[in-house]
Amino acid sequence: MDITANNIVSKITEQVKHYPKEPIYYLYVANSLCVYEILVNDFPVHQNYKYVQMATPIYINSAILKSGRQKITYRIYPAPKEFNGGSDVFDSDTQFDVGVYQQDFKRPDVDTEVLVKKEKLPINEIQVGDKEFEKVKEFVAKGQKYYEHSFYFDAEVPCEIEGWNNGEDLTKIDPILLKEWVVKFYNLRKKTVENKDKDALARQVFQALKEQFIAEYQDKTYIKEAWDEFIVAYDNPTYKLEPFENYKMEFFGDGKLVCLRQISTDPRYKEKSALFGKYKDGDGNTRADFHNLYLYIPKGEGLEYIQMMR
Repeated sequence: MDITANNIVSKITEQVKHYPKEPIYYLYVANSLCVYEILVNDFPVHQNYKYVQMATPIYINSAILKSGRQKITYRIYPAPKEFNGGSDVFDSDTQFDVGVYQQDFKRPDVDTEVLVKKEKLPINEIQVGDKEFEKVKEFVAKGQKYYEHSFYFDAEVPCEIEGWNNGEDLTKIDPILLKEWVVKFYNLRKKTVENKDKDALARQVFQALKEQFIAEYQDKTYIKEAWDEFIVAYDNPTYKLEPFENYKMEFFGDGKLVCLRQISTDPRYKEKSALFGKYKDGDGNTRADFHNLYLYIPKGEGLEYIQMMR
């Protein structure tokens, strides 16, 4: 399939199917005294290391490959010291609530929202007096610097996407050799952006965007707007890639996806892609553009077939 910057929208639109009912799944998160990252089926869907309060939903359909049991994992860390009483460990009052919701995408203006699952941080009840009611509640990981928990919910979707299901287990490959090929792919993206080769960029992101928009039942108008928003940054004369350095290799998708993430404690860059650029927007504000490249190798193929999945 010959993908170009001019035909990628129509090529993706051709692949999107519509159904009588189109369930869309999303999360609402409330956090206090902690920052976090959320994964669905071991794929990252959201990060919040700046200690901001989310009021908008986190859509997760692109990480749901088929109907059935889905796994949500949250990884939480203490809030920055300035918000945590100067401490770098969890406070007893740390809170993290996540709700899984489902709604019919074809009826967004109708009250079809359904709460599928609700999860809260586990707490301990500590007896502080002789009487039964003299108890205080505290987060089970009080005094620690990291906490991770997974829970499950059932989803029903009308389509099935391949995703990383048919990929090789990358954790079984020599890590030094694997890293060489991963870095090579990141450098390929770097060169593509530096050369402003939009056709090559379209080919690199086609599979990821196709599966996302299939899972979200998006129409041509939305897909075109999303593509235009994605590609416009590379026409900006101020766009410049930052030095590609100081990174680590991490696995997702149960070992079938690999990426390079920054080694940084700065909340602006913590666990972000190692490859990113900066540019000035129309108002003169500096914007960051992170190239989130999740790579995989199709089952039965060698390292030379490494490619972008998400």
